[in-house]
Parts: sequence; structure tokens; C-alpha cells
Amino acid sequence: MKSALLFLISAITLSAQLGPSPGQFPPGGYPGRFPGGGQGRQGQPGQSGPGRSTQQRQAAVPQTISGVIRKLDAKSFEMEALDTRFLQVQMLDTTTKPADLRVGDGVDVALTQDKDGLFQASDVKFNREVAKTVEDNDRIEEPVAPQEEGRAGPPPTILVRPGNVYDPDDSGPPKLKRGKPSQRASSSSSPDENAGGETIGEIQAPPPPRAAPVANSRLSLVEQARDVAANFLEGLPNYVCQESTTRYVSETREPNWSALDVVSAEVVFEGGKESYRNLTINGHASKKPPEESGAWSTGEFGTILAQLFVPYTHADFKRIQDDTIEHQAATIFDYKVDRRRSGWRIWVPGQYILSAYKGSVWIDKQTAHALRIEMQAKDIPEAFPRISVETAVDYDYVSLGSAEKFLLPVHAEVLSCARGSNECERNVIEFRNYHKFTGESIIKFDQQQ
Repeated sequence: MKSALLFLISAITLSAQLGPSPGQFPPGGYPGRFPGGGQGRQGQPGQSGPGRSTQQRQAAVPQTISGVIRKLDAKSFEMEALDTRFLQVQMLDTTTKPADLRVGDGVDVALTQDKDGLFQASDVKFNREVAKTVEDNDRIEEPVAPQEEGRAGPPPTILVRPGNVYDPDDSGPPKLKRGKPSQRASSSSSPDENAGGETIGEIQAPPPPRAAPVANSRLSLVEQARDVAANFLEGLPNYVCQESTTRYVSETREPNWSALDVVSAEVVFEGGKESYRNLTINGHASKKPPEESGAWSTGEFGTILAQLFVPYTHADFKRIQDDTIEHQAATIFDYKVDRRRSGWRIWVPGQYILSAYKGSVWIDKQTAHALRIEMQAKDIPEAFPRISVETAVDYDYVSLGSAEKFLLPVHAEVLSCARGSNECERNVIEFRNYHKFTGESIIKFDQQQ
């Protein structure tokens, strides 16, 4: 098995950036979380695992895929296929294509896929009808403010290494444990506080937002949460924290998780963007960017939250019940988001999808902050190498070295399963030692001999 899902810190995948103004999502997304070796199960050259030869044989088979050109340059293009996948396709010197090919054209592309999941085109022909079909599938009823590439911006993303593509004969992928997490020690203490710091119930939370009048009183808390989420990112100071990701894999019908490695990094949130430094894998320093060391996900630091509540998404909420989570009184809402309004990108090499999703959110009844968000991808195309992707993020009130506390992610998990096999990856992420970040400068003096 080659594939291993890595949890990104993102606020956690993507090579993304945070820091939009309310209701906006900047291009790029957020750097993610699950780094891992790129050369086999343990990062050892040549160790490819079961099913690799099958994938290689399938990758060599030519196929023709119809879709619409979304990006285009001299050597490559991105196309949105009829089945809703987005493919990154390389053009070779021998590739035949129309001289006047442009973005928005419908095409039939004869291509092959290499062992790493990357596509190469041998022939590109116009298909005028397919363009209309794809546009109809993407059409939404009312006009919306323009977004990059016509969609809500970079959302939480999960990056995974290519999985084996077998006949669809799954035994049924495992699922993340849903519902509120088991009791954890409070993460709200700052680095210089004692280990037995304040519990959540003792924290002075921000005052509740003013509720806007809504027709359905059962959803009034959701409307308050929209206002809180819109101002969430703007209110965060620059900070740094330690992220630790433990990656697990299972290849059995009944999940039997085996630890692969532990990836640690410092996450710096500055000017609304995240960056990573001092990356280590199993305690050994790594100079690779997180996204190059394995699967990576992003969005935890605010994108998942903002994307769920931004009006463009039109998430459909349904009140389920009242509950308590980490000593806080909360209300649980189930929700679902249509693919045409989704910003959740799920990547594998050579392709990605913008997935519809559903899930649950726990909203603090006093402050309207989201304390836990669960997401499960829906309607994944059959040709996509992953059959299921789920994530869950827990938030808590965290001190950054002062009396004021901020709602920040403290724990996250991601589960991804390959299509047509029992292979699944689970990543468990912990965020610790939050403190304010100030710019650093280094002054060097020449030493006189």
C-alpha cells in the first residue's frame, strides 16, 4: 500500500492561506496537516506495499475523459470532468490539440495515468456539447458575488497520496467516532501555566453576540454563530503553537490501527496566514515542506468554521438536541452542503474533487462559538481513488499568555479509505503550547580576528 493520509495543520491541507475578511476565502487555502514519507509505507525507497502492481497496470491503460478546460498554459491544463473531478493534465511535445484551445472549451481528452497518479494527454479534441452539460451541473439558482474560478474560495482541504483503484467491491469503510469526544484535560493553559490549569468551566468566555431576528427560533443560535464566525479570523492575534500528528494505518476488514509515525511542527499564525517550521518526523528533522512529506490537510484554524457558516455555502441546518461538551452547554445541529457551493477540496496526485458534505456542529449556547465540527464527504465520484473522507475538529478557549482567551483548535482527526480495498488511514492531531508570536530578527556582527 502506497497511500498514507496525513493530517494537515490547517487550519489545516493545502498550500493555503488564512486571513480573509468576513465571508471571504483567499486563494490557496491553508497549509495542512498530515505529513508522511512519500516513498512507501515507512518512507523507505522501493517499499510499495500490496496492490502497487495492480495500480501500475491500470494506470497504463489509455482512456478518454470528457470535460471543460478550467486552467490552461503551454504545457498543462486543468479540466473539470463530467463526473465532477478536476484533473491536472500534462501535455507532451507529441500531444495533438486545437490551436485555438482556451479556458471554457468542452473537450474529449485521450490520456494515460502514470504510477504516481499524474495524467498525460495524447490527444485533445473539441466537444461543444459537454461544455453545456458541465455548466448545467454547476449552475446555482441565484447570482452570487464573483469568486476565484467561480466558486467559494479555498476551503479546508485534505491531501492524500494515490490509493489503489480496484473494482468497487468494498467491505465498507470504517467511520470516525462521532459525537462529543471523551473528556480531555483542559488545553486552555498557556505554556507558563501549571499542568493542572483552569478547566473550561472556569474560563471567562466572551459575551454572547446579539441575536438577529429570524423566522425560525430553533435556528436563532445558528444565526448568532454566523456573526461570530464572520469575525473569527479578524479577531485572532499572531500566535505560534506546537502541532503533533500521529498517523495510523489499517488494512483489515475490521480496523486494526497500527502507528506509522509522529510528525511534529511549529505552526506560526501571522497576518492571517499559517506557516510551518521545525518539522520533525519521529523526532528527526525534516527540511521538506509538510505537503511534500506526505498527505496533508488544512482548515482547522478557521477555514472549516468560516466555510460552514458563510452565507454563500447555504448550509442546511437542522436542530437535533441540547448537550454538554467540555463542560459547556451546547446545541447540536446536523447540516449538509451541496457540492455546487462546497469549498472542501480533497486532493490526490493529479486530481481533486470539490465534495458535497454533511455533518454535525456543537454550538455553545452562551457564546455561539462552534465547539466541535464533524464533516463527511458525500457523493464521491466512482473514479476517485478515495471512497470516504471524514474529519472532526474540537475547539477550546485557549490563553495566549494573557487574561484574554481565544477559541482555537485543540484536537482534530481525519479518516480516509481507499476505494476497492480495506486500506484506511487515520490521523490524530493535537495542538499545544499556544502563545503569542512576535516578529523575530537576527543581527550578526563580523568578528574581528
